[in-house]
Amino acid sequence: QNVSQNSIVNLPPLPSWSNIGNMASVGGVAVIEIDIAGGEKDASCPLMPSQRIMDTINAKSDNVWSSLLQSNSDKGKGTSDGNDGSDKVKRTVGAACKVKMFQGNKQTRCMSDVLMFLPPPPEIQTKQQNGCVEFLPAMNALLLKPRQLRSEGFPIEVTAKRTPNPEIPSKTLKARQRICKISQVIDAVPMTEEEDALELVRSLSVDAVVGDTDQDEDRSSRCDDFTKMEHYVKSFSHDQARSGDSSDAEVTQQKRQQKIFAIDCEMVQTSSGPELARVSMIMFSGGDAGDCSNISSNKEDEEESTVVFDELVKPRRRVLDYLTEYSGITSKMLKDVSTRIEHIQISLLSLIDENDILVGHSLENDLLALRLVHSKVIDTSVIFRGNNGRKFSLRHLSNVLLQKKIQQGCGSYGHCSTEDAEAALVLALRRARRGTSFRLKENSKRESILGVFQKVNRAAKDQGGDSECFAERNDGSCVCIGPNDWISKYASDGSHHVLSCDSIMNSMAMAVPSWLSSDKASKRAGFLWANLLCEKSSTGGEGGWKKEVDKLDEILKALVDRVPYHIPILLVFQRNYKRALALTQQRKAALNPKATCSWTSAQEEEWKELLEQSRQCEAIWIGSACPSASS
Repeated sequence: QNVSQNSIVNLPPLPSWSNIGNMASVGGVAVIEIDIAGGEKDASCPLMPSQRIMDTINAKSDNVWSSLLQSNSDKGKGTSDGNDGSDKVKRTVGAACKVKMFQGNKQTRCMSDVLMFLPPPPEIQTKQQNGCVEFLPAMNALLLKPRQLRSEGFPIEVTAKRTPNPEIPSKTLKARQRICKISQVIDAVPMTEEEDALELVRSLSVDAVVGDTDQDEDRSSRCDDFTKMEHYVKSFSHDQARSGDSSDAEVTQQKRQQKIFAIDCEMVQTSSGPELARVSMIMFSGGDAGDCSNISSNKEDEEESTVVFDELVKPRRRVLDYLTEYSGITSKMLKDVSTRIEHIQISLLSLIDENDILVGHSLENDLLALRLVHSKVIDTSVIFRGNNGRKFSLRHLSNVLLQKKIQQGCGSYGHCSTEDAEAALVLALRRARRGTSFRLKENSKRESILGVFQKVNRAAKDQGGDSECFAERNDGSCVCIGPNDWISKYASDGSHHVLSCDSIMNSMAMAVPSWLSSDKASKRAGFLWANLLCEKSSTGGEGGWKKEVDKLDEILKALVDRVPYHIPILLVFQRNYKRALALTQQRKAALNPKATCSWTSAQEEEWKELLEQSRQCEAIWIGSACPSASS
């Protein structure tokens, strides 16, 4: 029967795999853009799917389109070569439809702009109840994940495989119990004798690595007489430690409430690298005596904090540079200081439970200087990181988000570590209460699907493990094929393989089915994106399109015959985009009051028609017609 040219072709209905429930069945994805240039603006184009399907049906042609356009009753009954369909699954046009792009926008947009870039992520607001933020859950939601701790270079304990309920060595347990008793009377850094403090820290020491490395932080560069005095310590559960002491049974009945601390350190440059010279720690006191469980208000006046301690630390190695401009430390300040890093470690362990939250800015540097392992951390340099991965300084974040200027030492006094710790704490508190809307406003850069695929795929290969996400488990290459100007604009970043193809008539166009059907893993595309330019020939039948029509049919037939059935293929067709774009730019220049060129009513009419033509795109999905293959 005759098919109206204006009808939307939808034969057969959209297949079940268009809403894929089992991602493991997908072996790859292909997006092929057909950019059609030339032809009369009011004439039909035989390259467009609606026209191609209409011509095939009306002429009863035997071509690749006729093999695709099979009625539902024919599906699965057999193949064109006489087989019963048991060993071969038919391809079908899942849906051929007209697509109107960039509606309501008088600026032309090409297919790649519309299809390739992801919309900005939606705002994820913190859950609220009765208008109030659930405070502690919101703060815990900001904690860095284990993989972030590794990637950011935090010190991490090296642990062998343990039993489900490991026993704490008696020496370590006794040391922890002593630390807990110190915490009950401490009002400053515990000034035990240096040898006694070293022995206590040694009893609590753990083996640690920095981030993803396999070696201790910098012992290789600190092979001196002081190396044996340096130990990593790890926060622990105070309740668990006290439960081992029968004399403290009353204390163990009351579970310790989670607390929030913020910390900042200042370092000096010694003969073996940066070394701790000052440490400041504050505790959030917005609740009752630091109890955060009752905090549920959005009021930002509940941001009070108390200085737990602010102490200078005497480095063991010879100081080469006090870095006064940044640290504020001078030789005079450290002259009579006797506090060592082990005293600070004992104080921290007596105050910080393993369940407490530690806040800071670029906190990994502070924990490395303190030689402290703690897993519940909020790093403001990470949670406020820009879209491009850039880390902002604490000074900039405070100035813009808190409207408070910090680090105003002007080169003579350096930073104030208590001020920096307070700024980091307030930033984290407001982020928890307001959600992701509390951040620096950036010119959001569009994120390409190609870039996302590459990033997720690369991260999955580095981390290993199984996943149902297509980008994570796909081991094929990311391939882009198209003209040089298209490649430079859309495909120059994040593609494994980039192939130049200036026209669909170029032999390189056949690389599209080749990359999708290759038996070699290194030559097989897991994600392919192509832009094929079809320009009207000055000679040839069908209005000058015959060569292009034959070439497109050849590519389409290769896709149908050679590409595995578990790879869905999307073809999108757009007409005269570049011509419409050129007229749009010309119109804009002509309508400028200072312009000397004119813009006629005929040009306006032509521009409107071309704009609408480039907007009226068509798309088809090609995939398996067999229900068993599309599950």
